[in-house]
Amino acid sequence: MKLKEIHALRKEGRVEEAFAAAEQEYALSANIYTASALFWCLNDTFRDQDPRESAASVERMEKLVALHGSDDDLMQRTLARAQKRVSPQWRAVKQARESSRRGEDISPLYAEIAAWHEAGVLDEMLYQDFGWLTYHMLKNAPAADTKLRKQLLNNYLKLDLPRPSALHSRMLGEAVKIENDAPYQFRIRDFIRLWGIDNLRDEDWEPFRTSGGRVLPSLVEKLVGAYARELKGDRAQAAEEFSRLVDKALEQYPSNQHLPYFKAIVLMSQGRQQEALEYYKSLILRYPSKSYLWRQAAELADDVDTRIALLCRALQCGADEEFLGGVRLRLAYLLDECNLSGAARYELERYRDTYQRKGWKLRWDFHKLYRRVQSAPLPDSNAALYAQFGVRADEFLYSALPMLQGVKISERIFDDSYHPGRKVMCWTLRVGNAMVRVRKPGRFKVAAAPNGTLFDLRMQGDKVVWMRPHQG
Repeated sequence: MKLKEIHALRKEGRVEEAFAAAEQEYALSANIYTASALFWCLNDTFRDQDPRESAASVERMEKLVALHGSDDDLMQRTLARAQKRVSPQWRAVKQARESSRRGEDISPLYAEIAAWHEAGVLDEMLYQDFGWLTYHMLKNAPAADTKLRKQLLNNYLKLDLPRPSALHSRMLGEAVKIENDAPYQFRIRDFIRLWGIDNLRDEDWEPFRTSGGRVLPSLVEKLVGAYARELKGDRAQAAEEFSRLVDKALEQYPSNQHLPYFKAIVLMSQGRQQEALEYYKSLILRYPSKSYLWRQAAELADDVDTRIALLCRALQCGADEEFLGGVRLRLAYLLDECNLSGAARYELERYRDTYQRKGWKLRWDFHKLYRRVQSAPLPDSNAALYAQFGVRADEFLYSALPMLQGVKISERIFDDSYHPGRKVMCWTLRVGNAMVRVRKPGRFKVAAAPNGTLFDLRMQGDKVVWMRPHQG
C-alpha cells in the first residue's frame, strides 16, 4: 500500500487499518518515509490504550525517531508531548491545566504536584507545565498573602527551565507586583539576581498598549522603578548590572519622567550623591521648564532651604496646576518646618482648591498639616517667597558652571519687536577678550548699575544664565 493511502486511512479515522499497513510497509523497507508513517499511526493510537500498552507505543516512537527522525522537528516535538502523556503524573497535571483555563481553584491539585517536585519525583517532562501552573497560582493569589506568593516564586526558581522565555518574563512581572504590594517583605534585587537581568527579552522593553489605546510602562520600566524604590528604602547599594540597565532605559525611554530620579537613586546608593546632584543640574540646564526635574532634585538636596528653593522653582515652570499638587504639599511641609506657617497655609489651600475642583481625594496627611497652620495669617500669594528663594535655586543650578568676571561697558534701550510699545534694555559686558550682550538684565535683579561695574557671571556657552554684582 502506498504511503498516501495510509495517510488517507488516518484522515478517514480508519486508524487500525492504517496502522497495520504502516507496520507492513516498514517491515518491507525501513526508511524515513515508512518510519514517519508508522510514527504517526502510533501517535494516533497510544492515547486510547491502557497505560502499559501506551508506554510501549511511545517507546517504539522513541526508537523510530532515534533511527530515522532525529532531524525532523515536528516528530521531535510530537514525541515530547507523547512522552509527557504516558507519565503517571500527567493526568493530574492535565486536569490542573484544564481547570486553570476554566478559572477554577486548582490549589489542591497544585499542592499535590508541588509535593512531587519537592520530593524530586516529578517527571522532568512536566516541569514546563508545572511552571505555567505556578504562574497561574501567582496571578490568582491574594495580594495580601505575601508568604504564599514568595513561596510560589521560589517553586518556580527551583525549576530548570529554558530562559529567556515568555514564562520567565511573566514571573518577573509577578515579582515586581509583589515588591510594589509588600516592599518591606520582599526583595526584588535578590530575586533579580537569581532571575538574571541578561534574560530580559526584546519584548520586555516594549510598552504595553491597551485595547482602549492607553500606553502603559514596559516590564523593564516597572522593574527599574521597583528596584530603585527598594534601594532608596533599604539604603542598599545598586548592583553594577542594574546601573547599566538604568542607563539603557534612559536612552530607550527619554519621555519617562521617573527614570532620571531612579538614575539619581542608583548613584546615591553607590555613594555618589554629589554626582547625582550634578546629574540633575545638567538635566535642568538642558530642560529648565520641566517642573518634575526641579521637584526630584529637591528630594536629593541636603539642606531644607535648598529643597524649598527647588520646589519654588518647580511651581514657576508653567506646568498646569493639576500636576503641582504633590509639589505644593511637600513645599507646605518644609515651610511649616521653617516656621513659615502662613506661606505653608497658602500652598495647602492652593492644593485643596485644585483637588476639590477636580473631584480628587485629598491625601490623609493634608488634614494633619492644615490643622496645624489654619490659624496662621494667609498671604495674598507666595510670589515674594518664591523670589527670595530663587537666589538659592540659582546658586544650586549654576554652581556647576565656572564663575567668570565681566565689566559693564555700555547700555542701550530699544523697541521690543515682540511687544510693540515696550522698550527693552540691553547691556554690553566685556568678559575676558569677548563682548557679551545681556538682554533684559533686570531679570537678574541688577537693572541699575553704572558703566564700569564689575559682575560675577556664569555662562552656558555664549549665553549669560546667572549674574550679580561682584562681591569683594
